[in-house]
Amino acid sequence: MLSTSDALMLVLELLTWVGLIPGLILLAIGYARRAFASRFQQTWGIIIPSPAGTSHLWFRWIDLTRDAQSAPVPVDADESLRVGDEVEVWFDPRNSENARLDHPSADGRVLRTIGWVLSGVGAGAGVVQLIVLLVE
Repeated sequence: MLSTSDALMLVLELLTWVGLIPGLILLAIGYARRAFASRFQQTWGIIIPSPAGTSHLWFRWIDLTRDAQSAPVPVDADESLRVGDEVEVWFDPRNSENARLDHPSADGRVLRTIGWVLSGVGAGAGVVQLIVLLVE
């Protein structure tokens, strides 16, 4: 039969592995997403009607080579956008057609937060496991 310290050691071992490994993986993915998003550059654009004549709005902006680019407004964009409104546009200079209306700094933030929490739980469980081992 397991003693209390043996059961505690098993739980702490499980928390260490379940927290530390996925936490570090999520941290790596989150920081990679942030690094990818950091290359987006900010410019200003304007809301235009759809070139196809549908009710869906588009936005147009000028890229670094001074070419006019356009793309459909994302579905989750602000409902109050109207034709002629000025919007902040973030675009990828390597691929000017890749643009967005939301600030790219939020990319990977949730992954990094969850990664830090899981890594902290895993590391804390590992430290407590060592303390229990030394006290026993």
